[in-house]
Amino acid sequence: MMFTIVTILLLGATFLGIVFHRFWTTRQEAKSTILYAEIIKKFFAWLALRGVQMSRRASPEAWWVYVKGLPVWREPVLEKWLSICFYGSFLYLAASGFFFGIFIRRGLFGYPLVGHVMAGGLFAVCLTILVVFKGRDFISIPKPASLSLALLDIRKMGITPARVKLWAFWLFVASGFLLTLSALLPMLPLLRTGGQRFMFEFHRYSALVSAAAAMVFVGLALFERSRT
Repeated sequence: MMFTIVTILLLGATFLGIVFHRFWTTRQEAKSTILYAEIIKKFFAWLALRGVQMSRRASPEAWWVYVKGLPVWREPVLEKWLSICFYGSFLYLAASGFFFGIFIRRGLFGYPLVGHVMAGGLFAVCLTILVVFKGRDFISIPKPASLSLALLDIRKMGITPARVKLWAFWLFVASGFLLTLSALLPMLPLLRTGGQRFMFEFHRYSALVSAAAAMVFVGLALFERSRT
């Protein structure tokens, strides 16, 4: 129950934070508002309107057109298949892990568990390759973006969307390796019952951090893409 509550709160807060960033950087009139209550009211009104607009445009055909337009299909063959394996394995891990962890009291079992273990191995390999060959692209700290953020000018603290995206990437990498470690250690004859339970909970919360970091990174990347 505690894991379910923490998952809903963390992922919900992450989603609202990403959406608020999009709202704040695209609504010029909101920047002149100094009342918190007025900002919150405008934000939820904008969120409701966007939800209605997206639901009206949502259809299998529209989603298929969007998927076909993703940049991954234009990458070289090896990079394309690496991306497909990486994203596919992570999506299956997240979907199966959180669905069974939240809605199935027994937890993950049967063929979904076998697929989860196989996808975990594929994810670990792809993540390692990604860090080795792509990690250098996320080492340098980007220059602050010229965006007016919330009431507090957090650019003075060095916090910009570009840097948050960079931090989210490395948080995702760290939590991904912790996921792999917490999955491998219980398979070895090293831990007793208490250690196995700890690794089980550690694995679940590492997955939660990984999912939140992925949401932040993808949300900011898609927002940058839509602006350009």
